[in-house]
Amino acid sequence: MKKYLSVLRINWIQALEYRSNAVIGLFAILSGLFIEYQIWDLIYHSYETSSKNIINGQVRIGGFLKEEMIAFIFLSIIVGQLKSSWVTSSNMIAEIREGKVSKYLTRPISYFWYYFNMFVGVNSLFYFTYFFLISSFVIFYPEFIFPSFASLLGFIISLLISIYISYCIYFIMVCFAFWFGEVRSIVIAYNVGMLMFGGQYLPIRLFPEPFRSFIEYSPINFLINFPVTTAIEGITNIEYWFGQLLFSIFWCFLLTLICKVIYYKGTIRYEAFGQ
Repeated sequence: MKKYLSVLRINWIQALEYRSNAVIGLFAILSGLFIEYQIWDLIYHSYETSSKNIINGQVRIGGFLKEEMIAFIFLSIIVGQLKSSWVTSSNMIAEIREGKVSKYLTRPISYFWYYFNMFVGVNSLFYFTYFFLISSFVIFYPEFIFPSFASLLGFIISLLISIYISYCIYFIMVCFAFWFGEVRSIVIAYNVGMLMFGGQYLPIRLFPEPFRSFIEYSPINFLINFPVTTAIEGITNIEYWFGQLLFSIFWCFLLTLICKVIYYKGTIRYEAFGQ
């Protein structure tokens, strides 16, 4: 464990050396939120003319008031940004293609856990930056986020699980490089697809029923939707929330097993010369 914590610490130090990344990331979040606000403001304004969407004098879309929708999108964008793996996945793919995985096979270090700490360490600067951003949102708009301490605790737990699930999915895609050599296109397609299907820009509850049902029973539901819903709506039904939590933990174990199997199968056919 000490060696993996050392990897995490080194990546924290490196992340702090590139503070401009956090500034650019923060600008991306704020600009994305501004664009989303303009879009949803127009949508809610157009729905004001339709009486079927007005409940008690207020427009609701998918059960959301406009302010609740903006808060949901705001937090979804942040949570999605916390699990970015452009750098880590590119390094992993390059090592497999160039035959540099041998050092993990001949030394007492796990390729899976080594890059998990890399994954967390690379994004650590965003964790600190967005923590203060979320804190400021809680101060100015306390009625739209974290209605109780239980919702805050539940959000932290579900966020940690979502980060781990996200890493496992990236790891599985990266391991395809043992067979195909270059799989960056798969990772890019996944990242783009998750902007929509993961609920980062559109709440999953607004999807058509067949797609929504599929997503709710897949690990995709726990990447963004589960932690954000916990933060915005709180834990109103403890039995349902706890059931979802157990389901997310089940996906953690299943995906970990898949990662181990596919990595083992990949190393069997792995070749490295001159290493």
